[in-house]
Amino acid sequence: MITNLYIIHIRALGLFNNICNQAEDSVEKTLARRQLIVKSNESNSWFIEIKNILRKYNMLEAWWYLDNAPKKGIWTTAVKKKIHEHWSKPIVESTPYYNGLRYLSCVNLEKGKLHPILKINCSSKGDLHRLPTKLKLLTGSYILQSNRIKMFKNEANILCLLCSKDKENIEHFILDCKRLEEVRKPILQEIEEILNDKETSWKCLPQDTKIQLLLDITSVISKLNLDPASVANIEYCFRRLMFQLHMLRQTRILDMQGTIKQQGSRYYSLYML
Repeated sequence: MITNLYIIHIRALGLFNNICNQAEDSVEKTLARRQLIVKSNESNSWFIEIKNILRKYNMLEAWWYLDNAPKKGIWTTAVKKKIHEHWSKPIVESTPYYNGLRYLSCVNLEKGKLHPILKINCSSKGDLHRLPTKLKLLTGSYILQSNRIKMFKNEANILCLLCSKDKENIEHFILDCKRLEEVRKPILQEIEEILNDKETSWKCLPQDTKIQLLLDITSVISKLNLDPASVANIEYCFRRLMFQLHMLRQTRILDMQGTIKQQGSRYYSLYML
């Protein structure tokens, strides 16, 4: 909904700017002046709607732009900046209240542009398959058992489906589950070597910092004094790690479900004898 309004308002104000730059005796500009004078704020007039949009984004009154028409390039830049500020502020302010977004950095978030995490130059053919998993984990939309119990009333088990020892949350899935250690260990060793070159010990980092590093490295780059090449190498490792953890988890859950079905069929056959 926000994205639709963002685009509609930019295009509407762009059209209004075209009218402002027309000759004074043009039909459109003459109509604009008359409508703004005659029509009330409750009118369905397009020009009244433009007046309301300008006020919404704390811009000058419509009649001022009719008298002082800005050039298209200057107008487009100013409009996008105002609309971006209006929509970005509530998004950034509300992010801390969503637990699933606690690792998502909004410091350099710009409406209509890629998040900084997607601008890191570590692209490979495999990223097309790896990125969705990482983005789901980053935005809290990856379904673990701790998420299922909130979504489904009949779901009572919050323990990890693989190890059955701890609550399956994002920290357990990424760092702690022993059943996923075979794919986690070699990749974390690669990351540890990269950090050691920057005089940072992976083992000494708090768990929250490790998760933050894995999910959104952009918020800790300056803190850990990482250069662009190190950031790209670490992010490449992270994307591989998230995807391989996901694939191994899915495979093992399917194997467990298949075993249960086979046992059920065997018991049913014995019962029928």
